[in-house]
Amino acid sequence: MKNLMKMLLVSLTAVSFSVANAGDLSITGDAKASYSITSSDGASGKIEQGKGLGVSNEFTLSASGELDNGMTWSYAQDIDGATAQDDGKLTLTTDFGTVGVFISEGGLDTDNTASQSVVSRPSDTSYNEGMFDTFDLSGHNTLQYHTPADLLPFGITAKIAYAPAASSAASLNSYKATGSANVGTFTASTAAFSSTTAPFGQTSIMGKTATHYQVKAAPIDGLTVGADYVDYDGVVNSTTQSPESGSYYATYAAGPFSVGYSKNFTAFAINAYDGDLTESVEGTKYSVAFNVNDNLSISYENEESNPDNQTATTANYTLEATGIQAAYTMGGMTLAIAQNDFTNAQYTDGLNVKDTVFSVAMAF
Repeated sequence: MKNLMKMLLVSLTAVSFSVANAGDLSITGDAKASYSITSSDGASGKIEQGKGLGVSNEFTLSASGELDNGMTWSYAQDIDGATAQDDGKLTLTTDFGTVGVFISEGGLDTDNTASQSVVSRPSDTSYNEGMFDTFDLSGHNTLQYHTPADLLPFGITAKIAYAPAASSAASLNSYKATGSANVGTFTASTAAFSSTTAPFGQTSIMGKTATHYQVKAAPIDGLTVGADYVDYDGVVNSTTQSPESGSYYATYAAGPFSVGYSKNFTAFAINAYDGDLTESVEGTKYSVAFNVNDNLSISYENEESNPDNQTATTANYTLEATGIQAAYTMGGMTLAIAQNDFTNAQYTDGLNVKDTVFSVAMAF
């Protein structure tokens, strides 16, 4: 790992010793408007939620150029709907691969890569059902290395991300940013649903450092496969179980049809038996899409997430999300409808919810 970090730093330093030619500047993004209807008549109580109407936007400022030694560089800064500069990255591409600094950006998880939904995953709509996927370093500051696209056979590519301060949130928008205290602690998991942002209490902010690995391949036409794994180092007092997570996926496209399948696993950090904590979560997702014509596409997706507690006597409720969606594109405009159903939402028995979202998006 030390040698990898040295290689990353040396490669990035090369920018300082090369003359950069004037690069290109571009702005890309989209603006979206939506109308949502959410209801529930499940055993755990009705949801009396007003109809939602909203507009959001997110765009990216990108710049790129070439050094006099043939290397290329790129910079990107995301601007969200609140006009906050929330993500950024600076990369340098050489014959030996790409190295870069990623600030709250560059997640390598693959648990949702197989989704074929034409609008969004059922678990990524207006209703927050609280589905837990895997740990990911997208909210951290990382140094990354990506292999060249044509280096390995069968379209194999590999990426590695290293977070030097995994126990703290990302520092943003300052080259003078200092590191936070690397205490290595973690938040203990809970036995029951905690919140929609941290369903079982634990998040990816823990340990002194963290490393995320990803590999993808395209062995035959139409088929892509991949996997990822994130590991934490220096997690203080996780004596009973160390945290880790990963996933694998496959997609296949033939003519107007495409299918996707993924499996993900997460083990939570546990110090000792304390009540009945959630030890792990296992997820399964599959989806299919069909392009009716050049403009109209439809899709179906099913997502399941099953927690496992320390004792078999505790009831675990599998959260299931399904979605039937359609999208019609006219140039840069997309009209869409998503009908999503949730069973045992927020891992609560009988909390069954229906969510319908009409949306229009303008790409630029």
